Amino acid sequence: MGASHDDLARGEGKVLEDRHIALSRDEQGDLHAVSSVCTHVGCEVEWNGADRTWDCPCHGSRFSPTGKVLRGPAMSPLAPTDIPE
Repeated sequence: MGASHDDLARGEGKVLEDRHIALSRDEQGDLHAVSSVCTHVGCEVEWNGADRTWDCPCHGSRFSPTGKVLRGPAMSPLAPTDIPE
């Protein structure tokens, strides 16, 4: 059985909901893993493939693929996490 991120192409992202991990692969092919729990009130972020951001459906916070806050109301970044095997 392959790793849970083997199917991610460059520019794609997905949430491992059972583990609360948001995975994305950048254009260079590097994999990034952050918490999928929004730092505002704890909703699960979703991948926005058009803008390549993590977006919170609850209050509109947006994060970069590496978890940096791009738009609030969240004030803190998504926490980095280990890339699952």
